[in-house]
Amino acid sequence: MPNELLIYGIVAMNALVQVILIWRLRFPEGGRWKYVLLALGGPAAILVAMRLLVAGGAIHARVAEETMWEHWLTLGASALLLVTPWLATLAAILDKKRRAALAATSSP
Repeated sequence: MPNELLIYGIVAMNALVQVILIWRLRFPEGGRWKYVLLALGGPAAILVAMRLLVAGGAIHARVAEETMWEHWLTLGASALLLVTPWLATLAAILDKKRRAALAATSSP
């Protein structure tokens, strides 16, 4: 199995786990969808952007041929692939706590 397929699988499983965690949070009607879309759409957008950069010739497809800025771009995109679903989950948790605090202060 090619390495890129393994990477896609790891990213997909990471996003799936974060979506499950987001889905378990109790939000008002339709409140969790923006976080689910962020957890799924963030990595998908990064994957598409990197594929377009490689296909367009802006960066090399082989790591051995990368320049320094291409290396940093690839490194940053790789980090974002794994971190974006986690950030979506963190944002959902913080939003849930904020809503609970607002509800507690507004109730007499």
